[in-house]
Amino acid sequence: MRIFVTALLSAVVLLSVSCGKDKDDSRQRRFVSLKLDNKIYLSENPKGIIYLPNYTDENPLNDYPRMEITAQSYTGDVITFTLTAPAMPFTPGVYPARITGNNMLIALNGLFPSTLTSTGSADFYITITKIDNTSVEGTFSGTLTDINGIGGPRGVKDGAFRAITTQVSQ
Repeated sequence: MRIFVTALLSAVVLLSVSCGKDKDDSRQRRFVSLKLDNKIYLSENPKGIIYLPNYTDENPLNDYPRMEITAQSYTGDVITFTLTAPAMPFTPGVYPARITGNNMLIALNGLFPSTLTSTGSADFYITITKIDNTSVEGTFSGTLTDINGIGGPRGVKDGAFRAITTQVSQ
């Protein structure tokens, strides 16, 4: 009888431990992902920096807030977003690449390295869906071109990002 009670108690303890709730930390995950020419690129833990405007010098290029998000994939591809806003704080919304200061740059590290940019693209959009004091998340899609003029336009689909941000002065 003692063996039966011990086995039953052990089974109850084992089941209560194994049926515990798993913590859903998917909202904590930081990433940049995109589909470029039907190939998926994924980068973990991108860095986001918000540069505050600097009105104290003669340089008009730093008189507006600028956000840069940089990520590197497992294969060494570097993905960089640059967004500008008319004033602080950055707000959720669409940031088209046709507006000066909004840009995406991808440096592909492969058999044929290339650098793709959204500069001058009429259909490339970065959308901030959520932003607070410490993080930003959103989506992006559109057409990129090679800065060396090699090949035709390349389409980005299903782009998404979530990054931790810090604020620094320019």
